[in-house]
Amino acid sequence: MHRTNSLCNKIRKIGGGVFTLPLVIILLFSFPMRALASETVPSEAIANWPKAPETNGRCVILMEESTGAVLYAKNIHEKTYPAALTAVMTSMLAAESCDLDDRVEFSTAAVRDVPSGVVNIAIDPGESLTVSECLQAILIRGAAECGFALAEHVGGGSRDSFVAMMNSRAASLGCKDTSFSNPVGLHSEEHYTTAYDMALIGREFFDNELLCKYSLQKNLHLYPTQYQKDEIIEHNGNRMAQGGAYEYPYLIGARTGYTEEAGYCLIAGAEKDGMKLIVVILDDGSDERYEDAITLFNYGFSDFALVNAAENEKGYTVGSGVGSYGTTDIMGDSRPMLSLDKKDYVVLPLTVEFTDLESRITYDNVPESEAARIIYSYEGVYLGKCSILFGEPSDAYDFGTVPEEETQPEEKQGKTFVFINIAKVAQISVCVAAAVAFVYLLVKWYKKYRKVHPNWRRQYRKERKRSPFSGRSFRKPK
Repeated sequence: MHRTNSLCNKIRKIGGGVFTLPLVIILLFSFPMRALASETVPSEAIANWPKAPETNGRCVILMEESTGAVLYAKNIHEKTYPAALTAVMTSMLAAESCDLDDRVEFSTAAVRDVPSGVVNIAIDPGESLTVSECLQAILIRGAAECGFALAEHVGGGSRDSFVAMMNSRAASLGCKDTSFSNPVGLHSEEHYTTAYDMALIGREFFDNELLCKYSLQKNLHLYPTQYQKDEIIEHNGNRMAQGGAYEYPYLIGARTGYTEEAGYCLIAGAEKDGMKLIVVILDDGSDERYEDAITLFNYGFSDFALVNAAENEKGYTVGSGVGSYGTTDIMGDSRPMLSLDKKDYVVLPLTVEFTDLESRITYDNVPESEAARIIYSYEGVYLGKCSILFGEPSDAYDFGTVPEEETQPEEKQGKTFVFINIAKVAQISVCVAAAVAFVYLLVKWYKKYRKVHPNWRRQYRKERKRSPFSGRSFRKPK
């Protein structure tokens, strides 16, 4: 019932009532239905898929940022430890919750709870830094006391509250195998993630230009103030950043991490020709993680490309078996029609054509502003989606013209038709048919009832009017 009511509300947005829409919309599918694409990419088993490189890390993923498509996968759902990659989540929540100029006071616990041997910048209890300075300290240097202090500041004095925020945010991003137990990545059996989940978090992180900028700064330089007495200079340990031994020209942000249990870890983002890629490497060698990242970035940029789904989609055409589509919509007024989102892209292997992709339409978990979504995949590998939007007729998407050379009735050749692929409308059609049938049966029953049980008073008056002096008596039927 909830899904039906939700669809009714959407239908009203495009004009016409619930009872008229099923009469003018035909449900036709241009492609067969497919199962949701896999999140793993065994490239050697996929025909025409670009040959994947060898990597050293235990858990490795290459993901395209805008689509979430996985282009390379190696143990991406295996649970392992993120070490200081945790700073990516901590910095995101702090940046969203605070002004950069807010002052963060360091409690005794925030300073004294940093274990021996864990990176810190020697802040004393009672001192304070701005949120901006704390963010730089954890993204450039991985300063644990700054992570603790930020967590207490954002969590209202409670690190546990902040950790709950971390886990809630991870779940909202689609992470199913992640559990945070502290804000800085200290080792714990309750503090784990997967390469896939870290990539999902990375999609959010690499959309924040300020945090990306902080993560690539060569140095952290804090001057003495009335709030903090020392001059602090720390160097960025990321060797992919500018001036590093593995400097990468397209890098937009990165964070490294290490514990004995986690091994050497890296999350990095790079952008070239409008395509943004995310690499996550867990449990690798110190230098091997950089080599693996560069290899994967080069693989992604050289063997894949982003293509606009709306500009390439010709399989879903415009048409109706009831009425043709012209300069007005199928409801005959200026109410909104359907269109494809021109901002949606599909990541395409260069060895594959757009027409080679499989697609399916889904109506589940789509926002109210969308009628449905087209999901694209290749040999079971998800490559992107395109939203079907409610849009004004002037913005209505041209779903393609049927070529004259194709076999079509003469009156349809060369014309454009709308095939609106909304399976939910079938539910409305059933409801409408049931309502019409009920009314029809009710009227039929009423007529039959009146025939068997006529209104004797009306019949009596009728007889008297016709023969007022007839002297006949009229009695109520028994």
